[in-house]
Amino acid sequence: MNILAVDDERLILDDMKVELRKVFENDEIVGFEGGNEAIDYANDLAAHDEKLDYAFLDINLRGMTGIELAKKLKDIHHETKIIFCTAYSEYAYDAFRMHAVGYLLKPVEAKHIIETLDALNIDWRNSENELPKDIRVQTFGNFELFVDNHQVSFQREKAKELFAYLIDRNGAAITTGEIVSILWEDRPSDKTTLNQAHTIISSMKKTLKELGIGNIIVKTWNHIAADTSKIKCDVYDFYKGDAIAINSYRGEYMAQYSWAEMTNADLMEKAHR
Repeated sequence: MNILAVDDERLILDDMKVELRKVFENDEIVGFEGGNEAIDYANDLAAHDEKLDYAFLDINLRGMTGIELAKKLKDIHHETKIIFCTAYSEYAYDAFRMHAVGYLLKPVEAKHIIETLDALNIDWRNSENELPKDIRVQTFGNFELFVDNHQVSFQREKAKELFAYLIDRNGAAITTGEIVSILWEDRPSDKTTLNQAHTIISSMKKTLKELGIGNIIVKTWNHIAADTSKIKCDVYDFYKGDAIAINSYRGEYMAQYSWAEMTNADLMEKAHR
């Protein structure tokens, strides 16, 4: 899910994001100090067929009130659930006129967020929190992903390549610009390629979500990473000194991707020591 927080006080915004992460552990949570940035984010989600699931908004924003921002967000994403967060209870009437699903007094705490969502009688908890699945990644030879021993077929080859690169980065976050440079080496990072990169990200996330493992991707505003703690991978075992992984390496690593040659050179050096 995509969760938005907006407050024009940086420390309060940071605290709110901390509390939201306690509730929405596996979801994307972004925060902005201004309403215009929030609208740009909502438009970007809509452009790539993604939903804005929840918006936690301060009412007393500078330049644009939270009520005004809520209306603009609703115009873009009709299904967004709005929850206002404020120190002033007198705004409750206006908040609920905007069909807000909740109204929280500051300081916002995780337990109060949970109480509000539970009171709505909706299935708000992340649908991706399913029974644990066996997620195995093969990098020696050609790259492949297996879920419960079934080989995964991605809808787009570039989506598969992106996931492979996230595995190669071993949990480090990458930017959209870096995705462009990897997937389209000979093209500039312009509006066209950045939009294509967002399309590939959405395709990859859709495939993983349909398999019930969408929470292995950690996405924040303009950054994305793989949660390697949920993945069994031969190259990770190799670097941990696992004898089976070391013996299974035959000098090939993600052979279908040219960008993998640097890691392969490092593996070869370590294998010959």
